[in-house]
Amino acid sequence: MTFTHKDLPMVLRETELLTLEDGTQVRFESNGGAHDIFINDEWTSRASLFQGMAHDLNASEQHVTLISEPDGVRVELK
Repeated sequence: MTFTHKDLPMVLRETELLTLEDGTQVRFESNGGAHDIFINDEWTSRASLFQGMAHDLNASEQHVTLISEPDGVRVELK
């Protein structure tokens, strides 16, 4: 499923994709208890977040905070 900036704040699940206002796409993959954050078609993750950890993403015109939770990654406008 694909979401847009209009759906924020939200919890992104592993098979879902978030497209920000400028077209930047955010997704994650689970990796041994961590959530690896990927932007667009990157092969290397921007961050590996364990539960409760947060990462500020400034990859687009919108600044968002990504917070690892047990059931996914919470995405909030900063």
